[in-house]
Amino acid sequence: VGHEYFHNWSGNRVTLRDWFQLSLKEGLTVFREQEFVADLHSRSLKRIEDVRLLRARQFAEDAGALAHPVRPSEYREINNFYTLTVYEKGAELIRMLHTRLGEARFRAGMDRYFADNDGRSATLEDFYAAHTAATGVDCSDMMAWYARPGTPVLEVDRHFDASNGTYTLRVRQLPPVNVPDAAPLPMPFCFALYDEAGKPVSAPETHDAEAIPGGVLLRRREHVLRWSGLKAEPLPVLNRGFAAPVRLHLPMDAVSRARVVKVDPDGFSRWDAIYGLALDVLLARAGQVVQQGLGDLDAAEEALCSALRTLVDDPRAEPALVAECLSLPDFDSLADAVAVIEPSRLVAAREHVIRHFVTAHADRLRQRFDELRDAAQGGIDDAAISARCLRHAILSGLSRVDGGAAARELWAESRTMTPRLAALRAFIYHHPPGHAEALEAFAKEFANDPLVTDKWIALIAMRPHPETVEDVQALLAGPHWLPTNPNRVRALIGSFARSNPTAFHREDGAGYALVAGQVHALDAINPQIAAKMLGAFEGMPRWAASAQAAARQALKVFVGGRFSRDVSEVLARLGI
Repeated sequence: VGHEYFHNWSGNRVTLRDWFQLSLKEGLTVFREQEFVADLHSRSLKRIEDVRLLRARQFAEDAGALAHPVRPSEYREINNFYTLTVYEKGAELIRMLHTRLGEARFRAGMDRYFADNDGRSATLEDFYAAHTAATGVDCSDMMAWYARPGTPVLEVDRHFDASNGTYTLRVRQLPPVNVPDAAPLPMPFCFALYDEAGKPVSAPETHDAEAIPGGVLLRRREHVLRWSGLKAEPLPVLNRGFAAPVRLHLPMDAVSRARVVKVDPDGFSRWDAIYGLALDVLLARAGQVVQQGLGDLDAAEEALCSALRTLVDDPRAEPALVAECLSLPDFDSLADAVAVIEPSRLVAAREHVIRHFVTAHADRLRQRFDELRDAAQGGIDDAAISARCLRHAILSGLSRVDGGAAARELWAESRTMTPRLAALRAFIYHHPPGHAEALEAFAKEFANDPLVTDKWIALIAMRPHPETVEDVQALLAGPHWLPTNPNRVRALIGSFARSNPTAFHREDGAGYALVAGQVHALDAINPQIAAKMLGAFEGMPRWAASAQAAARQALKVFVGGRFSRDVSEVLARLGI
């Protein structure tokens, strides 16, 4: 609602000169929406939500066959550029400008932009020119971000000389893998250092970068930051708040990551430390490249589980933040971190770690689930919402080991949609006793409500089991399939293709064939939706050879045919 309302200015009163400026409308409005929600509820939780989406989906888009700049230089069908890159990465570029200028100067730039361009058609150049004019800071160098695809890499080396107490950070900006000759980009680098007692260390004494609020502005291929007179090696927290949309390579052992959770007061930084440790452990469990410095894998996994248990037990920790930490990096985030994607290994590694943690701490998790009951049954205030978030995150784990006991209790006591869907998800995913009756009752109760029907259909499509292919086929053959309804298509085909790696990547290729066949049929009904569904194959060049072969076999259904501009453009970029 906020997003569409904010378009009154960033999109309507000030509109676009041409479609190549699409991110000036959408990226800017996403940023305004993000800031509104952060102020309305929790700034840390909103940032976590946005970074989760960016890492899991936009980074993959930036590295896949459908990669494109935030401002594409050409297009066949503009509908294909209503993407995460234009929206979410576009918002991150605005956020970098905000970080670089600070709140007061950024606001001055926004006021100048709206005043100068009210009632006009504007360009991205106009936007940055307004900020330059209002602040005296030349912001035109940000335009380089809009001209190329790919996610930059920051590689950080650290060294502590105990003899003189000198600590050095050497930060190198590497180009994206898919743009190997790319020049360095300007970006904020925000950081904090903590001493042995957990107290902040002052700003670096020497550096070769421009100082900005909370850090420095990187411009070159390499920068050096140096502190002196320290008694012991400090604990670094880098790219704080995800100030720049980059991949950060920072070797760090499990103990250090867990310590960040204890000493950094920022909710996002605490979550990010857990996320980084979990990502390292999950990738190592999957037999992928192990982050340097992780150490013994079993010990690292125990450190992760201990950190999670500490958060569950911490009465000061916001329940919704704990819920985010319990929700380990998803499949898309894991896939984005590897060179060759082997879906079954990534899924198995994630399930192993979740079961390890839940099995070891089932009693405490059940106790916390019960403790949150009264608070979760409140209204729509932040405390009640936060309690429900953690309760439902715990339920997701407990349902793997308790035979559905917690899900049945939640189902019986629930009177509102959010907890009922959480219980229904546990029933559908894990098939405990009573699951069929619960689904039948829910489907019957909301048979005349198409939006709620979309909810349970999506849960079926996302059940992490190879047999879900047949479940989806059954729904396609039944009365619930409405190919002319975009919401129903997204609920069934979109949920299956984007949120069910177990079934979509089924080894016999049945998942690929199902999606390809539906896209083929949908193109004659709704080309825009068809092209979006086809985007599920964007990572195909990085899939293991057997998966690529199966996917290309499924996509042969398109060979020799004539299709819409929307679908034809995506097929061309996939090499079909």
